[in-house]
Amino acid sequence: QKSTSTMKYLTISTILTTILQSPSITTAAASSPPVAGGPAIPTDVTPQNYTDAEGVLLQGFLSLPPDINSNSDTAPLPAVIILHDSSGPDTYEQQRATLLAHSYGYVGFVADIFGLLTVKPAADAPWSESGAFVSQFTNNATLFTQRIQAAVDYVRALDEVDETKVGMVGYCMGGTGVVHYLNVYGEAGSDGGDVPLAGVIAVHPSLSDDGHGPMGKIDIPSLFLTGGADFLTGPQAMAKLEEDMKIGSSDDTGTEIISSTPWETVRYAKIGHAFSNWLSEGSYDERADARSWHSMTTFLEKEFGLIEYETDVPDEQVEVVNYTDGMDGNHPLTGYVSLPEGMTEGELLPVVIILPHDMSIYGGPGQYEQQRATQVARDTGYIGFVADIYTHDLFDFDCEASEVEELYHSNITKYLSRIHAAVDHVKTMEGVDENKIAVIGFGFGGSGALYYALSGEEVDGSVKAIASFHGELAHVANATADMTAAAAPSDGSNWGSGTTGGDSDWGSGTTGSDSDWVTEDVSSTWNNETTARRRMSDSTHQPQIIIQSGADGDAMEDVIKLEQTLIDMGANYELTRFSDTKDNFTIWSDGNYNPRASARSFDQLGTVLNEVFTATASDDGTNSPEVASTGAPVAAPITKSTESPIAATVESTESPVVAPITKATTSPVAAPVISIEETPTIAPTESPVGSTKAPATEKPTIESTASSSVATSSVAGLVFATLTMGLLLL
Repeated sequence: QKSTSTMKYLTISTILTTILQSPSITTAAASSPPVAGGPAIPTDVTPQNYTDAEGVLLQGFLSLPPDINSNSDTAPLPAVIILHDSSGPDTYEQQRATLLAHSYGYVGFVADIFGLLTVKPAADAPWSESGAFVSQFTNNATLFTQRIQAAVDYVRALDEVDETKVGMVGYCMGGTGVVHYLNVYGEAGSDGGDVPLAGVIAVHPSLSDDGHGPMGKIDIPSLFLTGGADFLTGPQAMAKLEEDMKIGSSDDTGTEIISSTPWETVRYAKIGHAFSNWLSEGSYDERADARSWHSMTTFLEKEFGLIEYETDVPDEQVEVVNYTDGMDGNHPLTGYVSLPEGMTEGELLPVVIILPHDMSIYGGPGQYEQQRATQVARDTGYIGFVADIYTHDLFDFDCEASEVEELYHSNITKYLSRIHAAVDHVKTMEGVDENKIAVIGFGFGGSGALYYALSGEEVDGSVKAIASFHGELAHVANATADMTAAAAPSDGSNWGSGTTGGDSDWGSGTTGSDSDWVTEDVSSTWNNETTARRRMSDSTHQPQIIIQSGADGDAMEDVIKLEQTLIDMGANYELTRFSDTKDNFTIWSDGNYNPRASARSFDQLGTVLNEVFTATASDDGTNSPEVASTGAPVAAPITKSTESPIAATVESTESPVVAPITKATTSPVAAPVISIEETPTIAPTESPVGSTKAPATEKPTIESTASSSVATSSVAGLVFATLTMGLLLL
């Protein structure tokens, strides 16, 4: 039996799965839920006292689903531990815990890293003081992870919690704690079990490019959500993070090293530090918060066993379309179109143009792209259109497809001409809303999608989103080499700012007025090396760009080059890297197919398409559609339990921001909130709610550090304070 709240969630998931597998879903019926959160969210938590391995008193905050105690047969629930930022376990983290409990049916617990009796710097203290205080933990992984493990042990011992389904999310300083925890506590026991956590998420953490790496293997699935303009997650630090994760999560089979534990990184364009904290003035970004929250919650759903990534390959249902490239002497092209079932006469729908990874001399774009077009039509209600790039060139040049592809990589203008031809053609198709177009590509087609995205003013104003899947980023990085200086700033201090001073901007390639990249074939002669420069900075149209990359397929140095190019041109992008993922990871028939990376990357695409195709804001692509009930940007929809290319959404008539807060009839042993300015009243620390299931986990010290008493009072001092308080009361 499941608790009422859990059953509600599972019922919703079942309904979503049924709807997503239906033959046709029109965009009129699809909408995303509003972002779950905001400064007005109430808190429903009870303070809980516990201690770490050295007996230091800590006070966390527990939030339970409102109806958890209404059924005596409540089954243990998944739990999420929240690691606080540098301000401590305050309102923001308590709001997050409440959301997880009331909207998802999880047990939410805000951990305490600082210690209850620790004297913290004043809120307006200079960074020299507050930074020194925080560094006692961020620079001391032994102490930091000791405090984290105390929370893990406490939560796993709760009767309400399924100890095999405990996740953790850390914000800012807490995100740094997540990285430390992976390095120290990330390895499973010798029997292959007893991993303390099901999955962890670091949200805008502070990373270092010279920190220590993992002490052993990392057996905990992990997700890192960062801002593209956050100087605390610069390029070298991200490269170091990937290197550490590859080392820690991989198995050496004797022939190759493969990642056995999944990890994922996501970068959000133009986003700085603390983007998820709605109480941080000047830092909060609603859209990045909505997208990162969705990425986090769907990640946890998988690690908690609530969804699975399964392959769902449809039979292609397409019609042949012949069209031409008018800019290249009416060069003949052969594409395919798939229409949603139940499409009515006069109805105008968005269209998704698919740039293929492979083409055949016999049938044009391959079966895979035709199947993806069919899924677009079936699962989203959009029109799927497979474009042609070089089918007839195979006849003309009598060579292999790979050879023709290299010709297009060396003549980007001709490639862009083929993409323009597809965009122009779909605008003339019956049933197409010519103002709602997306361009996506796979492999070779993924490179083309990025060439198109980087062409600036060449991008048609009707194209709202551009996506690249395993897009052979080395080709794109090399094509933009004249925009990129030879070396990045070693400290990453200006990462995302686009400036490092004077004319030596890293990544900008500023050498004069003709420095902007985009090659143009002046004479339109095949593979002509003659080029001209075209300015990109004049373009005001900003489509949303999605880049899905395999960590084993694209080199990090190429990723860094590409991201700097995107930053320099002011692009709106989202860049995701998946572990144990090589080229062609979305292609079912390929040996590199990765169900997890394929499902999560297409879910990200689906949420962006829903956003841009339903937007009512200006055409610059920077605004999210709004929900009348909250004014909040649209959040991404819940993923389905099959590997669908694009997840559809379900219309909601109510705002699911947070469930009504109704206190449980019984609650765990609550500890009073203690202020250090007051004489403390100490609640019992030896008895968490429920029986103790696992003893505190011990790990070796990895640094030579002072005792944790530098930041806290000892239990002996606590006893003295308690006795003093009792005498005063008497």
